[in-house]
Amino acid sequence: MLEILRRKGVNKTILWFIAIVIILSFGVFGTAYRLDNTVNSAGTIYGHNVSIKDFQQAYLDARDQAIRIYGDEFFKNGNRLDLEQEAWDRLILLKEAQKRDIHTNDQEVVAYIASFPFFQRNGQFDQVLYEEIVQNPRLFDRSTIDFEEGIRKQLIIKKLIDAAAPEVVLSDAELKKAYQKRNEKITLEYVLFNASDFAKNAAARDDEIKTFYEQHKEQFRLPPSIVLNYVQTKDKALADTLSKELTPGTNFAALAKTLKLEVKTSAPFTQEAPILTFASNPDNIGKFFAMKPGEYSFPLEAPDGWQIVQLKKKNVSAVPALQDIKDKVKDSVLLKKGFALAKPQADKSLKALREALKTKNFKTAATGLGLNCQETPAFGRKEYIANVGLIEEFQQEADELNTDKRLSGVISTSQGPAIIYLEKVEKPEDGQFESDKENFRQMLSAEGRNQILITFMVQLRTKANLQSKIKHQ
Repeated sequence: MLEILRRKGVNKTILWFIAIVIILSFGVFGTAYRLDNTVNSAGTIYGHNVSIKDFQQAYLDARDQAIRIYGDEFFKNGNRLDLEQEAWDRLILLKEAQKRDIHTNDQEVVAYIASFPFFQRNGQFDQVLYEEIVQNPRLFDRSTIDFEEGIRKQLIIKKLIDAAAPEVVLSDAELKKAYQKRNEKITLEYVLFNASDFAKNAAARDDEIKTFYEQHKEQFRLPPSIVLNYVQTKDKALADTLSKELTPGTNFAALAKTLKLEVKTSAPFTQEAPILTFASNPDNIGKFFAMKPGEYSFPLEAPDGWQIVQLKKKNVSAVPALQDIKDKVKDSVLLKKGFALAKPQADKSLKALREALKTKNFKTAATGLGLNCQETPAFGRKEYIANVGLIEEFQQEADELNTDKRLSGVISTSQGPAIIYLEKVEKPEDGQFESDKENFRQMLSAEGRNQILITFMVQLRTKANLQSKIKHQ
């Protein structure tokens, strides 16, 4: 049955608003919670108490909705949804709907429930099947009355959302213009005034280095790190034998030696940049950092065998003393000076380029001024580009360029000031737009509504001033 829920899903016409409510929870990892039985409320919104009963009902309604969306996947990965926050958001939204006098009648609730494929047999709503699924302890585990009230509240929230973010109707001309900009490929030419090059002509005095260190200590903070002792073997039985003999205070190296195993010690590493020896299973890295010094792991499967790990040392996050990182601080001082030296040169070059472009193309103009002109590969204006350095940084500025305005001003990048020029635009074919038009219309409308709803929800949360009394486990 769970697989049926997942496979048949929900009506696509209302899926977007369901997703919005869950997305607005900003939930990544689930939250286990318990209510303090010594108080009569789960918390307050808008200065009024929320009863424990109302919160629990909202939580179960949020859970029902997640099951309808994700089916069997909810029971596998549902802990990644922040249903606690989702419950609070539902209560906040319902309070706003109450202020606006928004209601849902019984006929709407009945029609909506009857539309779900997993409550149907042979294309018709089946009351027996409906009750069986809703009351099944392995599925919703709800009474039909509570389930229906949850649906009623969901439909009220949908009406509120429709009122807050009505569908935007775009003409075909507006749609085509947006489509072309979204899907066109552009090529940029650019000159970079690399701060590290200008830094070579700068100097850093000891007092400047000290002052920079004092003012930017957090820039040099090292994250927490650990050092591990470990053995590695291809023999699972041998690893199990060693693991059974290990107890607190055991001499790890001596015991391992009796089994002809060698204990090795890792270099210090952080959770963000683990040593590859241990990184084959990312979940293990988190477990290592949660261990206490001297604690052992169970045998862990590795690409080339089995590992048993002991936490040797845990280093807390700290800022190193100046004498230990003086060269690194000096480089930062010089780079800062490099940026300061590069900016006036970039401003001067921009003026010269504007004048030269009256008679020359960008590359010729830049080369004539002694500048190194470079070119990007073609890329989409809204295309996600990872790990490509300056191209990603250019995207926002490039979005302002068009055939009427090809030259940018001086823009800041992580490497230094830069000037970019729109060298080429490749527009999608008209036939491609016609085939994608309706899907693109829906996507653009949903994006616009999502942005409105994010702002709407943030404002509601601020007004609600949620004060939760829930205790986390």
